[in-house]
Amino acid sequence: MCKVVVCLMLIVTARLCTASYNLTSYKDAEVDWNRLLDGEVMVEGVETKEGLRGVRAMFTVAASRKLIWEVLTDYENYPEIFEGLDSIKVLEQDDNGAIVEFWNHVFKEYHFVLHRLYEAPGSLLKWRKISGDMKRIEGSWEIRDTPQAGVRLLIYESYVEIGGLFGGLVTWFVWNAAKGEARKMGRRLRDWIEKSVSKD
Repeated sequence: MCKVVVCLMLIVTARLCTASYNLTSYKDAEVDWNRLLDGEVMVEGVETKEGLRGVRAMFTVAASRKLIWEVLTDYENYPEIFEGLDSIKVLEQDDNGAIVEFWNHVFKEYHFVLHRLYEAPGSLLKWRKISGDMKRIEGSWEIRDTPQAGVRLLIYESYVEIGGLFGGLVTWFVWNAAKGEARKMGRRLRDWIEKSVSKD
């Protein structure tokens, strides 16, 4: 059950208006390069300015921005990359983003349509739910350079509010479970990307 929590918090949607995002900003001065370049997947709980709880994960990958971006937008392979995802369907996609439909299980089957905004291709991808189950979902992937040549830093943030009668309790459980599972997600994604490098 916990494996699908990260998929739920990872694969969500975005609006086209960037002003609508209230995600936290991570400063370079806060990055612990020693731990990250040693291969650690660093995870912490975070909140938006509006008080929505989420998870931030950071890890390094030995790959180009181009390859990392290709993997992050490779929706066909998402069920292989991210454990727990039942099904996915790309409804629309262009240079600005994609509208994607998802099905997965967290306690029960959840279905939602997501809009992923390619705000800065090769650097920043944001998302927010536009329809479907759960009250609110949003997040981002950011790709940054590191002090080590050929290595990039990936920063993942995800925020989920379940909604409903017991939504607060379920949201709390998802938040706590996702912090533990995010490390596994980071390692799995890094392995997938770096194996893709070896194929080139």
